[in-house]
Amino acid sequence: MYKISYVGDGETSEFSFSFPFFQESDVKVSIDNTVLDTTQYAVNPNDDFGGGIVVFASAPENNKNIDIFRQVDLSRVIDYQTTAKIDPEDLNTDFNFLLAALQDIRSIDVDLAQWANVHDNLLTKIDYAISTIEDKMSGGAVLGLYYNLVSVLQDMINDYGSVAEDADGENNDDYGSI
Repeated sequence: MYKISYVGDGETSEFSFSFPFFQESDVKVSIDNTVLDTTQYAVNPNDDFGGGIVVFASAPENNKNIDIFRQVDLSRVIDYQTTAKIDPEDLNTDFNFLLAALQDIRSIDVDLAQWANVHDNLLTKIDYAISTIEDKMSGGAVLGLYYNLVSVLQDMINDYGSVAEDADGENNDDYGSI
């Protein structure tokens, strides 16, 4: 994660940073670990978006910890059309964007054992939900009940004989002709 930290003095309202970003909304600011709303500061980028200056509406208080960091918004910036020629510059920008987002994610301190447990449990629940939905959507439950009912009725009809036949006197279960 690209981040630079300062300590407020109650007078300084402009703080510089020198990490790359793609758009002004990628630059976030927090004071004492509370992320600020973008109305509380402005970002003045360098021409190459390789840094800039954060300007606060009012100077942060004395001894307040100020963090300026990059958090790339995970959203599509470029929409490739199936019949249009792909511009290499757009493609490079897209790959740079993805790489930056992955760098930001990688820099977060994660307990990998805990993540594996959460991931495996979540994956099991998702797989179960998908199989249940597929079963319901494919008619498995409805068709299963229908076929069970037809099977039971067919067994009953076979057991009791044809309703058009005369009843056999030896079998009291045979209804015979109605």
